[in-house]
Amino acid sequence: MIRQILKIFKALNSNEKPWQLSLGLAFGGIIGLMPLWTPHNIALLFLAFIIQINFSLLLLGFLFFSGIAYILDPLFHQIGLAVLTSEGMQGFWNSFFSNSLFIFDRLNNTLVMGSLIFSLVSALPLFFAINLLIRKYRQHLQNLFEKVPLFKSLKLAKAFDTLSGGGS
Repeated sequence: MIRQILKIFKALNSNEKPWQLSLGLAFGGIIGLMPLWTPHNIALLFLAFIIQINFSLLLLGFLFFSGIAYILDPLFHQIGLAVLTSEGMQGFWNSFFSNSLFIFDRLNNTLVMGSLIFSLVSALPLFFAINLLIRKYRQHLQNLFEKVPLFKSLKLAKAFDTLSGGGS
């Protein structure tokens, strides 16, 4: 647990740009809210490798939002049901799902459709909020945290652990 907290602080204090960190958390949020093995998530992971975002924050976002997804499943079902059964969209959905590629996507499932819409809509505000928080942290709190004796001792313990061959 302490190692994961240190990895988060290491990422926050690293030379990575704030957008890389916040995009990692936003991607983790999208992947965590969606059912796991969908083509959307695979494409998002592939994109994450290409643009070099922070994977520890992606994993943190995935774990956090996976836990929230179970609570929000009824909401996802309601959103998906509303979108898939809307009167004006029936012709579009019939032609959309007649293509076998889109059937593979499982977007005809209300839970998958609802979670996709919710995760995409919530990802943009999450990205900007986390980006702002990272910038504020680096401006105001980073130097303060480096002066706290507990964090100094954790850094020294981590350095000793690494030098003695026990670190990861």
